[in-house]
Amino acid sequence: MKYLCLYYTGKGKIPQTKKDPIMDANSVTIVTGGGRGIGRTVALRMAKETVVMVVSQHQQNTMATVREIHEAGGIAKFTIGDVAEAHTAWECELSCRGLKISNLICNAGIGIGGPTEEFSHANWKRMFDVNVHGAFYFIRTFLPMLIENGGGNIILMSSTAGLDGLQRNMAYSATKHALVGMAKSLGLEYARHGIRCVAICPNFVEGGMTESLIKNLAMHRKISEADALQIVIDSTPKKRLITQAEIAAAVAKICTNRFFCPGNILVINGEKP
Repeated sequence: MKYLCLYYTGKGKIPQTKKDPIMDANSVTIVTGGGRGIGRTVALRMAKETVVMVVSQHQQNTMATVREIHEAGGIAKFTIGDVAEAHTAWECELSCRGLKISNLICNAGIGIGGPTEEFSHANWKRMFDVNVHGAFYFIRTFLPMLIENGGGNIILMSSTAGLDGLQRNMAYSATKHALVGMAKSLGLEYARHGIRCVAICPNFVEGGMTESLIKNLAMHRKISEADALQIVIDSTPKKRLITQAEIAAAVAKICTNRFFCPGNILVINGEKP
């Protein structure tokens, strides 16, 4: 079952949202996977600039994100559904009709690791269904609206694994490489319509996905999780994990035209913002 709703503050009056003067006050930002993790942080940050559509299959997490936006004085809509199913994008589009879509943030993604010779067909398919096909469904659905509105931004949440690969994570790396290719191709195809497409490629980010990677590394090497964490940190250029707030700040800068991304790629490797 899908749920569509509009939350607003005040009694009978929709308040003015906080916004960057560069942004259109009537614009809408769609964030897939916006109920938790990086997506939640991005949704909260973009709610300072625009109305936000939070898309997630986890109702409890989605409602918590929407409530936080609401309590901060922002406006949020939500669609609950699995991005791997095309009808989730269609139902989201129905809820957005008549609104000015300015930004599409395809953030929803999963990470399943392990040795390639033992990797199941089901996990391989699920990784592509969520990470790649889910992004395609939303891009295909909302491109006509972006064109009609005179342009906008499409952001695909990739990874440095989508540029360099990652051991024992072939499926994850393959999906993230696919997102980079999608961003480059879309940038070439739709620049004439005023649409920018950027693949954000962060290194290891604080949160659940990196925590799972650390646990798997510890089990594989038979070491403590503390030692596994240190190995991960030592592998990064700046010897630290990226914060979710840094990713959200980068998204906001792209959406307000304050970042130029050569080649449609923004690598976040730990340099101080």
